[in-house]
Amino acid sequence: MIYGIYAFKADLEALSYPNLLTQKGSDHVDYLIIPSFVIPIGRFEGKVIDLAIPVPTDYPRTVGASIHVKSNPHILDKSDSQPKIRNIIDSSLGEEWRYWSFRFIPQNEKTAENLMHQINGVFKNI
Repeated sequence: MIYGIYAFKADLEALSYPNLLTQKGSDHVDYLIIPSFVIPIGRFEGKVIDLAIPVPTDYPRTVGASIHVKSNPHILDKSDSQPKIRNIIDSSLGEEWRYWSFRFIPQNEKTAENLMHQINGVFKNI
């Protein structure tokens, strides 16, 4: 079985996410980047961003606890952080990125699909 970034990339490609990129952050974590991700729901529906997802080495057993968003201008910036509601801080991917902290729950089956549903739920409820 394949684990980590290669497994996650294969899973997202199977879900028809094109042109996926990988990058290692300054935190030494592997990230999978979905360039030109169109937010499908919520107040930012239709907005095109770059979306990065941290990938644990044991994915699909575990998933990252954040998303990283790059948009110009930022759709939400650090000043929009609200304790216990959302936490937006600097990202280990660089100054143009923002780290959005969330608790995502891994599923035993269809891990990538379920994670993307949870991420879309973030955009729905933000």
